[in-house]
Order: sequence, then structure tokens, then C-alpha cells
Amino acid sequence: MQSEQLRYNAYTGHDGGDIGHYPEPDDTPVDADGFRLYLERGFNCVRPSAQSASYWLQLRGRSYIESKEGHFVLKPGQWFALERESAPSIGTDRRGVLIGFSADPALLADIERHWRIALLPGEGQLSRSERLTLARLWRQCAATLFAANDRFERQRAFRRLLAGVRDTQSDLALKLRHCPGRRVARQRQVFARLQRMRLFLRGNIDRLVPMAELADLTSFSPWWISKTFKAVYGDTVQSTSVALRIEHACDLLTASALSIGEISHACGFDSPCSFARTFRARMGCTASQYRINPHAKIAQV
Repeated sequence: MQSEQLRYNAYTGHDGGDIGHYPEPDDTPVDADGFRLYLERGFNCVRPSAQSASYWLQLRGRSYIESKEGHFVLKPGQWFALERESAPSIGTDRRGVLIGFSADPALLADIERHWRIALLPGEGQLSRSERLTLARLWRQCAATLFAANDRFERQRAFRRLLAGVRDTQSDLALKLRHCPGRRVARQRQVFARLQRMRLFLRGNIDRLVPMAELADLTSFSPWWISKTFKAVYGDTVQSTSVALRIEHACDLLTASALSIGEISHACGFDSPCSFARTFRARMGCTASQYRINPHAKIAQV
């Protein structure tokens, strides 16, 4: 099915908010202003330009991202911001509704320089009110693409959308300040690489990622990664990796019929015994107890 980029139709998304009316794909200007909006739903698949950074917000159902950082599943309210090196391919399931945009890095750099609005790479979860706000800004930006003949007016609408995204990334902005570097540009460069490394850990939660592989990904030494990662995120690389894999195990325990042994293997643990010890230490209960009653957990991942 062809990608429904800005198709004119009315849609009200469950768990997400009203997307409203949006233009037909044949009328969509192809990156005329340095950015493009996307609406994907019902088994759609899209691959943004290899030269563009992109942002994606799941409104309903699920979507699946394949990128150089790995494989990801987007659930309602979850967002991903990826740099151009990620080269993502995104597909939605039957009930999936996903909105997003891609933008030329030169346009994003210009907006950051003149208006101090930056798009930070990473992933996170939005509240319902935040989703409604971004859906409204996305809809307004889409309407402006076709109602305004002025290029600057269209870019102004895109800046408003980008500012809305920035307001949901305040936690990342705080972490950015802890990155080493005398200049903001250097801090942004370091933070982007650290964020890509975190995405790589999440995108490869089926295995234990060696530190040497992360060093190759970021072009930083293992020692420097360990020191800087702890300073920025307040946790070690190893502990973060374990937390992400236990989080994945919790999802599998509640959403699949896999055995405990199969789940331990799917989460990259050497043996079911190693998985059992780690799960109990992290969650305060056994995997079997968690499957019966997920609310029985004592510790947080």
C-alpha cells in the first residue's frame, strides 16, 4: 500500500488525538522547503531520504523501525528521533497510526542557530496531553503546506511543530548539559553519539553488546565511553544494557506464551539461571510470579 503522506481525510485516533484533515499525496511538495510530513497507517511503509533527520510519534497500534541502530517497536505515545546516519525504514501494523517528519540537517542547523530550537536524537514516551498538542501542531503544519504560498510561512509552521517537539525533550536537554565540551556544538556532537549508542543497546536487546562494538559505533574509546556515559546518564553502560533487556523480558512475559527459557535466550542471557537471578534482583520477584501478576514487582527496572 502506498504511503499516505498528508492524505485528505478525517481521522480521529484512539490514544492519540485528532489528526484532522490532511492533503492528498499527489499535491505534496517533495522536500520543497527542506522538510516533509508523514502519516502512515494500515500496513504502510516509508523510508525517508538518506540525507534527512526524522521524528516519529505513534498515535495508535504499533509501528516497526529498522535502522542501523537495530530493530524497534513503537507503541502508542512512544516517539523516536533519528539522525540521518540511522537510515530508518518504518512500517505500521493493521491498526497502526504514525505521524512524523523528516528534515534536511542544514534546515535544522539554521533553525537551531537563529531560533534556538533543536531536535535531539533519542526515544521516549509522551503523555496524552503532549500527544494531542503535537498532533495539533502537525495538522496545522500540514494545512499550511497547502494553504500558504509563502515559503517562509510554511517554514514558520514547521518551526512551531519543531518547538513543540523540543518542549517534550526537556529531560534530554538536561542530560546534554552534562556532556563534555567547551562549545555547545561539541556537546551536541558527543550527546548525539551517546544517544545513538543507547538506541543501539535498545535495538539489540536480544544479545549482550560488547563494549568494543559500542566503541566502533561512536569512535570513542571504551574507557571514555564508560566515564562519559556514567556522567551523563548517571548509570553504567552495563547496567543500562541489563535494564533494557529485563524491560524486554517483562514485555515478553505479559504479551507472549514463550517459556521462561525461551525468553531468557531472546533477551541475550547466557542461561535461564543467569536470567532468573538477574530478573529477581531487578524486579523483586521471579519471572513466573511476574507473568501471573505484573503488579507484584517490587523493584523498578
